[in-house]
Amino acid sequence: MSANDLPREINERQELQDMISALDPESRTLFVEASIGREAKEFFHSDIGRYLVGCAQIEYAEAASKLKKTAWYRKNRIIELQNQMWRAENFMVWLRDLIIRGKASELSLEEREEQ
Repeated sequence: MSANDLPREINERQELQDMISALDPESRTLFVEASIGREAKEFFHSDIGRYLVGCAQIEYAEAASKLKKTAWYRKNRIIELQNQMWRAENFMVWLRDLIIRGKASELSLEEREEQ
């Protein structure tokens, strides 16, 4: 990014902020959710996103495998492995939910525009 691009980017951000501020509260919420959903989708498809999703999948599978072999009386170990699975699963669920809510908000905004 060059020094000349910075004022243009600041101006574009201000115009976008002004446009968002002019929306009614419900449309503003939908716009923000749609924007976050798009960012989540971009993150999911990025190298870092794919890496982290892969890490979560591996962590879940490894914990599940260890849990199957853990003796029933090792309560603390069972809780530890369940927490690892929960963390890995929730990371993927949170990311998926952001993408789904974002898409639903985009569709709601499009319906509002058509009316």
